This record gives sequence, C-alpha cells and structure tokens, in this order.
Amino acid sequence: MKLLSERLLWAMQQEQERRKGKRVTKAELARAAGVSDTAAGNWLKGDHGIDAPRARALANYLQVDPVWLETGQGAAEPAKAAVQHERPSVRVLHPDDPVPDDVVLVPESRIEFAAGNGRTAMYELVEEEEPATYRRSWFQKHGINPERVRRFRVSGDSMEPMLYARDTILVNLDERNVIEGKMYAIRYGDELRVKYLSRRVDGTLLLRSVNPAYPVEEVSPDLVEQHISIIGRVRDTSGTGGL
Repeated sequence: MKLLSERLLWAMQQEQERRKGKRVTKAELARAAGVSDTAAGNWLKGDHGIDAPRARALANYLQVDPVWLETGQGAAEPAKAAVQHERPSVRVLHPDDPVPDDVVLVPESRIEFAAGNGRTAMYELVEEEEPATYRRSWFQKHGINPERVRRFRVSGDSMEPMLYARDTILVNLDERNVIEGKMYAIRYGDELRVKYLSRRVDGTLLLRSVNPAYPVEEVSPDLVEQHISIIGRVRDTSGTGGL
C-alpha cells in the first residue's frame, strides 16, 4: 500500500473488525491525532502525508506499526519488541552505582498552584518513586535543557489509549508557546491537565483529548487569561497503564 490513505483505510477496517462492526470515523482519527476533521479528511483522500508524531498517535489508536503507517515500510502489525523511535535508551543502574556522565536522572514531581487566580507553580519531588533514566544525548538532540524538565503522573482516561492513568509525562518548561496539534501540560484552575492544544486567531484555546468520549473544549480568551496557564510541552511519555 503506497498511499497513506490506503494504509489508513486498511487500519480502520481492522479496527472496525475488532469492534465487531462499529465503524471508525474521521472525527475519531482527528481526535486521536489532535488535528481538525479537515486534516484527517485530507489523509483519507490521499492529498497529504503525515508527520511522525501524528503517525505514532494514530498508530496507537488503530493498533498498527507507526513506521508502516507513516512510510509504508515494514509490517503493518507492530512488533512485540519494537523499538520506539525518538525514545531515550534504557539502561539498568544499581542504586549504589555512580550516575554515568551520559545519563540524566529525572525524578517524579507533584505540582501545586498558588491559591485563587495565581499562576505560580510549585514542584515537590515524589521521593518514594524511582527517577526515570535518560541519555544526555537525547536532550541534546532535541535542544532541551535537562534542568528545565519535570515528570508528572497522569490521572483520568481522557488521553487513552495514548496515556493511561498512572503513566508519566516528561514536560519541558521552556516550551510554552502553543504549536498547533502538540501535547502540553496545562494548569486549568487548580488542576494539571494534559491535552493537545491549538489556538484560533481570536485567542480561543482548543483542548483536544484522545479518548473520543471527551469532546473538544473551547476556552474563550477571557477564560484562558483567568484560568489557564501552559506549564510546558510534553516531550516523552512512559508507563504501563492499560496493561
């Protein structure tokens, strides 16, 4: 299957069979990838290609291999031990061993916000959890300062099947400008939320979930100013949620 549209339609058919005949809609694809219905429609018509992050999101949703979906290369079915692209290498460290120079340990943090409409965030380390291990070269590759990242634990089901409750996200605090269709950790009132974001010309902020049970939230500029602040962009996810 040379065309993205052919691969998508095939994957949708397989997912429909797993659902015992329930059709996969264009709107579902849009929500899963964090894009507009028009963009999803262009993929299905074969008018446009797809970038790697959105291919991964759709591949997770449709249970196919992301490289195959993006490029047509390899097998459609994901290998059980497939290496995930752009993910840090895994290394086993004994707690008593010194940390190698090329390794960065990122502990998990809790986040608290100032009362009222204050936008100050305070981070408290979760001492009972083991830190995540990252290669320093991974941070260098993506232009991320390891001193400016935080790890948070996810709750709720709005981002399933990409993120499940108890999974963790790595957030770059230096990336706070909204890039269309990217995933961010945001403060909404006194809550930490994880959403795909996009912004209209008038300043309205669109919050998109992956789970189709959650509709797109439209937040007016006035409400954004009062209740929302962007903590940072999600640059990595990990966990065993859903297993």
